[in-house]
Amino acid sequence: MSQNCGNNKCAPRRTKLLPPQTLLNEDAMTTLTPPPHPIPPRTLKRPLATVIVTLGLLSAGATANAADQVQLELYVDRETKQVFTEPGPNRIKLGTFEPASENNSSLNEDKLKVSTAPKIGMEKKGLVVTSANNDFSMNIGGRIHADSTTHLNDDLQKRSSGDPAEAVSGTELRRARLALRGSFNRDFSYNIEADWGGNSVSLKDVLVTYQASPQLEITVGNQKHSVSMEVEESSNDIMFNERSLLSALTLPHFDRAMGLNIKTMGDNWSLKGGIYGDAVSSSGDGADEGGGFGVRGSFAPINESGKLIHLGASYGLRKANDNNSLSNGKTPRLRYETTNMSDLYLSDTGSIAGFEEIQLTGLEFAAMRGRFSAQAELGQASIKRDGGSDLSFNAHYLQLGWTLTGEARNYRGSDGEFKMLKPRNDFDLAQNHWGAWELALRLDELDLHDGDIDGGSQQRFSLNLNWYLNANLRILFGYSRAYDVESGPVIQQGGGEADNVDIFSLRTQLAL
Repeated sequence: MSQNCGNNKCAPRRTKLLPPQTLLNEDAMTTLTPPPHPIPPRTLKRPLATVIVTLGLLSAGATANAADQVQLELYVDRETKQVFTEPGPNRIKLGTFEPASENNSSLNEDKLKVSTAPKIGMEKKGLVVTSANNDFSMNIGGRIHADSTTHLNDDLQKRSSGDPAEAVSGTELRRARLALRGSFNRDFSYNIEADWGGNSVSLKDVLVTYQASPQLEITVGNQKHSVSMEVEESSNDIMFNERSLLSALTLPHFDRAMGLNIKTMGDNWSLKGGIYGDAVSSSGDGADEGGGFGVRGSFAPINESGKLIHLGASYGLRKANDNNSLSNGKTPRLRYETTNMSDLYLSDTGSIAGFEEIQLTGLEFAAMRGRFSAQAELGQASIKRDGGSDLSFNAHYLQLGWTLTGEARNYRGSDGEFKMLKPRNDFDLAQNHWGAWELALRLDELDLHDGDIDGGSQQRFSLNLNWYLNANLRILFGYSRAYDVESGPVIQQGGGEADNVDIFSLRTQLAL
């Protein structure tokens, strides 16, 4: 706006600033609104000088165009007391500062807008509530996995009795979880997750984590053992509807249990281990619970955008309770079900008499180059028995991924695992965007035969076509064939081995 100055030269407008002590009042460290024209971040060892200089520059800029309601958001580091114009780790928000305008040539306390109200909003992870100083937060999320499966060539019978053993095909709500996550007092976080899948209720992650430093975490509660890359990857993130045959060695012994876990990590490595009891409830049979420990390490010598080499190893040990059984109500045995609802086990050791402890050793490898990825694991389970010889079983898998739309998979080096693929363009018919499409191939093998235990062996081929509509929704189309099935608990009606059982599966997944 032009000024009518007559014959006199127009003097530049000046803006008065608040006293520095007002700006650094601890009560003013609250939630702010980002400025529409952010100023490049800068830091000085003297925060008061930074505040004064930054506000002065902003006021001068606003004088040139008072109609622009430019706002400046300032942050102060808790430890160094340096002032920044952008948020970051360990920074407290000071307030939102407005420059002088045409109708107000001074910056007074009315222009220092401070809000102590919490922030509430819907984000990709669900409903998020955050305190004004970011010291407390709460996130309500969850997941829905709706499955449909069909079996072919499954007209089988039990080897021992000759009774029919046809797989169950149909639909189910595989997972229906509600999760409450958040943080408190800056360094503590929590996760409470319950699952209503299958019309029953079970507890999953129920834990509290202390972030002792950026490289050290301590977690207490019901949590996964520190074994196997595939086991630690979430069901939201894996490329297939079912986990590999390797899971026959890890479940139920090395899934979730009450325990204490310590993790140290960096951008390209992780090392975690813990000691664990048994399930979230006691056995109820008067016997002391079993227990064990697990440790897993990973290292990615190459971890760049679209480029990855991952190496990992893990070791776990679990002991049975005083009755040589598991306190979570499951029988000590190793087996694999074709799908979660099929009730068809092509490999099954049955109850292992005298079961005392199981030791699991695993090796991992993964690689990625742009849209292509590979992942493999080898696992061996050794079982000690009371009154019987030791047993050894093994399994392995190799899986390959190819993103048809060009995106690279997401890998988190501090966890040593893959996360769900994020599409470059979300599904939007109006924009002719179709999300991301992924093709995945897996070959796996399981051998449950050793000594006097003949749980059979099998190989399997799996192929998945996955459609990622956005960061929360995906649809998985899966096909697998079990072949070279030998000495399993079921056989063909004519007496031959239960070869070439085909499974078609479809999943709709929502994850928040």
